Amino acid sequence: MIFDYGDKKNPTGNAIIYWIIKGDNPHFSKGEIIATNFVISPLQFNEETLMVNFPPVIVKSFEELLHIAEIHNVDLIRGGELYIPKNISDIHNFYKKQIEKYNGLMQEYLIAFKEKLKKDRDNDSIPHLINKAHKLMEEIRKEVKSKEPGDRPGDKFAKIEDRKKELRIIEEKLNRQMKGFNFSRIIYLIDRPEEVVDHLVELYHQKFLAIFLEDYEKAGVLKEMINEIENLLLFSNNIS
Repeated sequence: MIFDYGDKKNPTGNAIIYWIIKGDNPHFSKGEIIATNFVISPLQFNEETLMVNFPPVIVKSFEELLHIAEIHNVDLIRGGELYIPKNISDIHNFYKKQIEKYNGLMQEYLIAFKEKLKKDRDNDSIPHLINKAHKLMEEIRKEVKSKEPGDRPGDKFAKIEDRKKELRIIEEKLNRQMKGFNFSRIIYLIDRPEEVVDHLVELYHQKFLAIFLEDYEKAGVLKEMINEIENLLLFSNNIS
């Protein structure tokens, strides 16, 4: 399966397959293209994938087709060449008879799309998001403590702010699935220079895992420890 536009590893679910028309049929000039669009729904009915396949259309040039794919963010898949005999005048009926030859491409695309959906679901699972948040917090702490020669404050600040934005996105995703994940204070304090913030990061990780496991007693104890450290940091900040 060859993509002329789009990414095979990240299919959109909306694709155009096209073929170059060959042969001496008077109804179709050489070099014209026949293309069909199909859309896969991310929803399922009785565990079956829903897909709509639209009738084929004639397109004058590859450039025109590529432009359509680009402006609508549609995957563009090369089907190869399609030989149309001289006596064929109804392209739609002819295409229906040929469709079995090209179902393989659609099935291959469908498999790639299903694999992407599974990966997306795995990446948005609560344990994955908790661990991703922990990794981002550790990266921020590493940036805060970094004293590499040539480090520019502006660059370091930008990296930290980018990771904070990612943390806010993860917080939103987590709370869509399960309430109790609050990142606001740790995001506010995470770029403080005090080493105790490293311990705070670990406590947050443990607390989030306890919430996921519904061990609310442990989560409560960790919350008290977190509040104690955070209040000390906020108090020292007010004094200074």
